[in-house]
Amino acid sequence: MVTARVLCALGLLPVIPVFGQARNYNITFGPSNWLNFYNEVLTTIPCTYQITARNATMSEPDGALCMIVDENGIHNANFDLVQGGAAATLGWPAELASILILPKPEAPLRYFVFVNTTETTKQAGYVEVDMSANLGTGAVIGGPTWYMSNCTGKLAATPDSNGADYWLVQHADGTDEFHSFRLTTSGLLPTPVISTAGPMLGVTGSNAPYSSDYYGSMRFSVGGNQMLMGFDVAPDTMASALYWFDATTGSVSLRTSALRDRSRYIDPFTSDTLTAQGISAAVVGVDFMATDDFAYVTYLDTTIWDGSGDSHIVQYDLSLDEEQIAEQPLGISGHQPGLGPWGVDTLGTSLILAADGKLYLRGPYQNWGVLEQFNSLPVALGGPPVNPAVVYMPGTFDTWALPLFCKRYHDSEPAWLGVRDDVAEKSFFRVVPNPIAHQGAMTWGNSPQPDHLVWRDALGRVVRSEPALNNGPTTVLARKELSTGLYMVEVLRDGKTLGTSKVMFE
Repeated sequence: MVTARVLCALGLLPVIPVFGQARNYNITFGPSNWLNFYNEVLTTIPCTYQITARNATMSEPDGALCMIVDENGIHNANFDLVQGGAAATLGWPAELASILILPKPEAPLRYFVFVNTTETTKQAGYVEVDMSANLGTGAVIGGPTWYMSNCTGKLAATPDSNGADYWLVQHADGTDEFHSFRLTTSGLLPTPVISTAGPMLGVTGSNAPYSSDYYGSMRFSVGGNQMLMGFDVAPDTMASALYWFDATTGSVSLRTSALRDRSRYIDPFTSDTLTAQGISAAVVGVDFMATDDFAYVTYLDTTIWDGSGDSHIVQYDLSLDEEQIAEQPLGISGHQPGLGPWGVDTLGTSLILAADGKLYLRGPYQNWGVLEQFNSLPVALGGPPVNPAVVYMPGTFDTWALPLFCKRYHDSEPAWLGVRDDVAEKSFFRVVPNPIAHQGAMTWGNSPQPDHLVWRDALGRVVRSEPALNNGPTTVLARKELSTGLYMVEVLRDGKTLGTSKVMFE
């Protein structure tokens, strides 16, 4: 089968219906859940590392896992802290509001880790990380730098229209101000582009601890010219605002702030179009279709009869004018309620457009950690019901927030559609650290999960053959009985060789 690469359109140009970049092939969320999207196909992978509530991952341009950041600090692909990367060393508080990673423009293997703190300090800061340092185990080489005060937990990023830089967008607390910072080859420019647009957010504490003004999600569309943001209308009534974003100037302007928790449906008996008004206590997720023509908002309702809470998605058609967008929404999913008053983690995002171009929703459940995968969006009024597929997490139950990430990257290949053919890119394996003292890890990009390893010495003799011990989207490389020297590891799956990698034991 012949497959083709398809580029995402930029700005106001027509957007081709495709999404997925290898930088976002690995997604973590608590407590030990991993999603891998090699070839834009979802695989759930058990992981022994206990991930905290706020976390982010970054993969290399070929999809191999590169780094994991959570409230404990900055980790390499072997789940070890990079040099200088412990949260205590960085001066991070015990809890964070949000985390996002961006590659430094034109600097391979260097990354900026951005964090927003909680309502206690309301700061935005970053550190620079070099993942090539210390034989590939990584090190913090700059920061921490606290570049904004009085910010909310809202954090989003998109590529600059110049084809090299990125825009990082923050929202000031208790105001209607967006602060857009440009990330360049020189680092983060300290002077932001400030735009006043949309609703005035309440000062922190006005609706704590379930404030969509502070914690409500903020995300860019794939094309980067639109942005969604959750906010408070009044206690127990939340909404979302839709904005235009200028990727050349960094300015933000309002389309509509009237996206509410309501939906239309057709009465099966009278065929009349009816409108149902919901009551939502939080906006727990916002995102777009890959084609940028539909927006989705997840609302959490805490008025269910048993007080347990319920989340559901509302769809908005962005091809309509501003007034019609707000007046013609469609509800697409109702969820069973959680088993506690608020479920698990209502302050983090529960909706994500993943690297396969599909929306995934994390329900507010306790003791049942699942995602729902939506394969048949958008929905139409009076059309067939949406029956999402349930994605069960292996070996764990409670889940917490899905991560933030940028939708597109300047250095990552565009998406492949369908299954790669025989002339696909060659699988790539990277070992960190290299040399290895006792134990290291091998990451795999453009490759399915290995199931067997064959070790050969410098003369080509087989010295060990063993099942692959996988931990998340990495394979553990243990020295065991092997002596100092150079080895070649052959990586296999179902008896077929996926590739090879050199490993040095010191």
